[in-house]
Amino acid sequence: MAEGALSIKLRCASWQQLATIYKRDLSHGTMFLRAATPPAVGTAVHIDLTLPSATVIALEGVVASQVQDPQRGSGVELTLSPMPASSVWLIETALASENRRLATPYRGVAIAPVGPHQITGIIPTIHENAEVTAAEQDLIKALVSEAESLKKLNPFLVLGLGYEAGDADVRAAFGELTKRYHPDRFARYESPELRQVAAEIFILIRDAYRRLGDAAARAQVLASLGKAAPAPRAVPGPPRPPGSVPPPRLTQRVPVVPPVPPAAVATVPVATATVPMPTAAVRPPAVATPSAGVPVAPAVPALPPVPRSPDARRAPRRRPASEPSPSPSSPPPSTAHTPVVPAAPVPASGSMPAATADRRHASSQPQASTVDPAELAALEDLVDQARLDEALAGYRLLGKRHATDRNVRAGVELCEGLLALAARDRLEAAQRFESALEIDPSNERAARELAEMRRQATNERKGLLSRLMGKKEP
Repeated sequence: MAEGALSIKLRCASWQQLATIYKRDLSHGTMFLRAATPPAVGTAVHIDLTLPSATVIALEGVVASQVQDPQRGSGVELTLSPMPASSVWLIETALASENRRLATPYRGVAIAPVGPHQITGIIPTIHENAEVTAAEQDLIKALVSEAESLKKLNPFLVLGLGYEAGDADVRAAFGELTKRYHPDRFARYESPELRQVAAEIFILIRDAYRRLGDAAARAQVLASLGKAAPAPRAVPGPPRPPGSVPPPRLTQRVPVVPPVPPAAVATVPVATATVPMPTAAVRPPAVATPSAGVPVAPAVPALPPVPRSPDARRAPRRRPASEPSPSPSSPPPSTAHTPVVPAAPVPASGSMPAATADRRHASSQPQASTVDPAELAALEDLVDQARLDEALAGYRLLGKRHATDRNVRAGVELCEGLLALAARDRLEAAQRFESALEIDPSNERAARELAEMRRQATNERKGLLSRLMGKKEP
């Protein structure tokens, strides 16, 4: 192609159009092109003529004159250089083959004769081809930018999925992206660079799908990213038959007396009557049948057991040094003064003391933030006002005093992510927001920003090709 020549791309949509252009223009070494602003006489022209079979033939010419034709409109008349014999043979062979195909009718179908007046040619326009070329260049730039962005993302973000996605979600996302980025959709474009970039994007999408195709592969990717694998979803078991439900147990309501505070417990000497130790059995003693010549001792009525405190049950009762130890052969002393602690009420079966329950409940609660809520609220206001540098400095200052506070650590990650997002570093921003959610799952701003990034990525993929490819449509 001559230096500084005007480049024009022509595409014949049908063999009839090619036949008209060949007989009317190419065979005579001339060509007429319409143009609203015709180029100057003597301008070199390079034409890429694409046949319906996608074969490209290169033509060279010069603008011979500017024409004002009332039928064809204003334009230029080109004087073409002699075409190579190979190009002429290619065009004539293709046209002859098409004529033979049209002359062979299909069985059972009547073919109406085609008159010469029905074969019309479309006169190409210079500016129409220039617009198509500009649209292809815009599409190439957009696809190159999309490919560079996808190379920096992990497989989950390439497919626009969350880290808890399952097999069905991965398949659905891959199918949706395949409809928009499959190489067959770009086969109609003439630019080889455009088709190559589109193929690279589809390869990235396909590789991401292969790495997330099953649960084991996803777990491996999560491990490489330093993320914990999501908990498996619980599968509900089969419903239990109605007859297998046990009847409710009969329970007896026992009044619960509030425990006595420790300060109220005191040792008070109380005079109590010493009674014999109760027997283990609570049923009445059996009455023996008197037999002849055997004396029977009178029956002694059983006394109720003396209530004892829980401490007295665990530890043996201490006896004074002067108190003799009872023996089976000697009767116990009649009276004694022993310090007795009032018995605490025994809780009902299946319950625990209130103090112990309160301590366990308190230990299960998450520890409250030790930072002043007013300081956290002030830093959140700075984040909402987009004063990210001041907010980040404030969070780092609080982190020196409260290094383990999760609100402060999550605030640092949130500010770092917002700054990365402002610098158009989507990969760094996504990682920062995910770290903030791992530290503080209740951080609404980080969750909202991460969801917005995923939504924007999905919308960009959906709208990019539809907007740019619309210029190619007639």
